[in-house]
Amino acid sequence: MIPHPEPAHRRLMVVDDDHDLVDAMCELIALSSDWTAVGAYGPADAIAQAGAEPPDVILLDMEMDGADGFDTAQRLESVAGQKHPALLALTGNARLRDAASTDGRFSAAILKPADLDSLLGLLDRVSSAH
Repeated sequence: MIPHPEPAHRRLMVVDDDHDLVDAMCELIALSSDWTAVGAYGPADAIAQAGAEPPDVILLDMEMDGADGFDTAQRLESVAGQKHPALLALTGNARLRDAASTDGRFSAAILKPADLDSLLGLLDRVSSAH
């Protein structure tokens, strides 16, 4: 019998200062897909985790205490080393979504609340293209 390789698990980091939102999104994504979802509770946590083990994709809230998403995106890019995770902006603010949509660091920008099926489809597309 020829062994089949295990499918590659893709790693997503969900970054938000709302701990309940991070935990709920990680659980839903992990239960609904083949993504390994890890949470980061704010910019400093995200930067530390991305430096230690860069994910494939980062879902980044654009409005957190202590830093905005644009500053955090720049800092994340600098610590990720050779592996440059795809960045997805997540916000409840349409103006910030539009700004992130035109910022070259972000692969896409999504308004909260994000529809799970749409988010999973976007993750698959971004992961394949990145």
